[in-house]
Amino acid sequence: MFDESLVVQSAISAFNNAALALPAFFWLGILMLPMFYVVYKYGNQLMDMVGWERFGLQSRIIKWTIIMSLIWLVLFGGNYVVLRDGASLLPFVTAVIAFMGMLFVGNITRGIKLPKWHDLSRNRKWRVVLFAMLILAIIGLTDTHTWWGPILQIAAFVGGAVVGRRMKKNINVVPFVSGFVFLFTVMILMQPEFFRFGQLGSLTLLHLAGIAFVGLPIIGCVMLRNFKSQAKIYHSAFVKLKWLMRCLVLLSGCLFVMTESVPVFIGTCGLAAALFWLKIIHAKSMPQHLADKLLMLALFSFGVLTIMPVVSCLAIFGWLNLPRGNFIDEVHTLL
Repeated sequence: MFDESLVVQSAISAFNNAALALPAFFWLGILMLPMFYVVYKYGNQLMDMVGWERFGLQSRIIKWTIIMSLIWLVLFGGNYVVLRDGASLLPFVTAVIAFMGMLFVGNITRGIKLPKWHDLSRNRKWRVVLFAMLILAIIGLTDTHTWWGPILQIAAFVGGAVVGRRMKKNINVVPFVSGFVFLFTVMILMQPEFFRFGQLGSLTLLHLAGIAFVGLPIIGCVMLRNFKSQAKIYHSAFVKLKWLMRCLVLLSGCLFVMTESVPVFIGTCGLAAALFWLKIIHAKSMPQHLADKLLMLALFSFGVLTIMPVVSCLAIFGWLNLPRGNFIDEVHTLL
């Protein structure tokens, strides 16, 4: 009756039944719509109240997104003793994400000088030691499935912070957050039960659509920022290639819905990147600020997916700071 495997299987079965009918992130997103509307309606006034200038707003949004994601990873996610742990790569993926996040935090805080140890009083030294031990203990508890799990996570956090502070160049925030959020989304899809997202093998269309609404806008943003319109490829050849790529993306997307597989999701994003590249290379020009709009859309979806309304509200602030336009028509130039 109290066998570990039976208890875990019963818990997962109960959770799975709830997840099938009630994708938590979707219904909470619905409940947060009034708040999103208020932020959209009065976002400029809210930014003025906080004292945020429009210049450099995107960079500030990205910084807070990464910081909030790190806090979420420690307090909300976790790799515990559950099924499929023995064959899972999740501990290493979470460690990579933790390292990336702390690398970024360490890089942006290089200008803050830490007090020298010998200058601290004895009482303050004890407080610093106790505070550091508390933080490291909380970080270590995010991975308790093996004896080396806490060591791996603590090493990733500390190592990332040290390397970030020793870097001589500033990190380019947009490419960094694109890779960070995409990897974060892949991590959730890899084994969603660890992050209270759903049960692998029983994700609904809403779960998979949430994943796609983060991954595909990020891919579009990356392609737009790295390739320029060149008006190349003959029109007749372009039309054939365009429809071929559209069919491949659609078929790959259907396969992703059927399998819920991480490699298939990455492959779908790769095919979508090829389609976006084809459209960009062929076009004479692309809409300005479309890459920034896609990034804000991805961050908004990411906030809903992870149930972090703060991130979604920050993305709305970023959207309000961009020039208005017909977003649907602009996106159609990539599809």
